[in-house]
Amino acid sequence: MSAIVAGTRISPDLTVLGIVASGDSGRHPVYIVWHARAWCPMACKVFTSPRRLRREAALLATLDHPNIVRCLGARRPAHLLMEFLEGPTLAALIRSRPRGRLGVSDAMRVAVHLGAALVHTHERGFVHLDVKPSNVIVVRGRPVLFDFGIACRPTTRRLRRPVGTAPYMAPEQCRAGTVTPATDVFGFGVTLYESLTGRLPFPGGSRRPFPQITVPPRPLRQHAPAVPAALEELVMACLAAHPEARPALPGLLPALHEFIQHGPSMWPVGFDPSAAA
Repeated sequence: MSAIVAGTRISPDLTVLGIVASGDSGRHPVYIVWHARAWCPMACKVFTSPRRLRREAALLATLDHPNIVRCLGARRPAHLLMEFLEGPTLAALIRSRPRGRLGVSDAMRVAVHLGAALVHTHERGFVHLDVKPSNVIVVRGRPVLFDFGIACRPTTRRLRRPVGTAPYMAPEQCRAGTVTPATDVFGFGVTLYESLTGRLPFPGGSRRPFPQITVPPRPLRQHAPAVPAALEELVMACLAAHPEARPALPGLLPALHEFIQHGPSMWPVGFDPSAAA
């Protein structure tokens, strides 16, 4: 699909202001558009298939969480409208920091917000399947998860093919197996590992397309010795080869919160996250 240039009117109400993401690698392009009747900018994901548009719009309509992008409706012929989020992706934020990684407290703040978005998604009966830093926008300190294009309901049936972004895919995704919330925990773990180290846990450049199937992850503290050993243990548990061995997010998030040593509290006085979990 060729890119749409700024100034193009793609429907009676929508005028393209700029591009957010190109349609490379089979992805759907995303544009910033001006909505003439709402008098505000929105993000617009352009589909070639109305069926896929309806599917993603229906999925997003079931989600309602501050750390998940909001769906603002659909327009013909195949335009999905979402809130316009202004800020860097988590991937860009990681690259911009000294040594190309986040400090422990900042990484844990992101992790708690991102984990909360995933808990909500799972409670509504879906798995995201593409958790990675480039699918998180940080809006004035608030991480927001987006791109639910391959999200689905977990079932006992196997995937038709491997889906996701290779370095962040759980082994069961790589094998086109069955997926569960634990599949997202793996992507969450890779994202957390990358936030703390600026690197990926599995070696790249291998002839094997999915090294996470056969190769164990590199110890996190090998790249970031200042990270507490107890935190390394939690992150590495998320990267367990078997889904059953990975921690559940409701119990993991309070444990990650314990490593926030600087800045304001994540939760109000009197709230006990352990009790809530």
